[in-house]
Amino acid sequence: MNYPVWDVSFGAGLLIAIVSITHVFVSHFAVGGGLFLVLTEKKAYRENDAALLNWLKTHTRFFVLLTVVFGAISGVGIWFTIALIHPSAT
Repeated sequence: MNYPVWDVSFGAGLLIAIVSITHVFVSHFAVGGGLFLVLTEKKAYRENDAALLNWLKTHTRFFVLLTVVFGAISGVGIWFTIALIHPSAT
């Protein structure tokens, strides 16, 4: 069997970096956005702001979908990319 399994012409390290950086960006968004959602919900309940609570409800669905789904897929994508480029590294 020829190693690496997948030859990337522009550099294998760059491909791993692209996938990893997008994953880290979303994970940082998850931490900061989670704190934002909690503090904003606390403010909305304190001020009895129904419009803000409705906005939070729709924003939370988007937030969870983005962070959980994309975070999980990109995390597996890092592992998969490394496995294709350098199989002995995994």
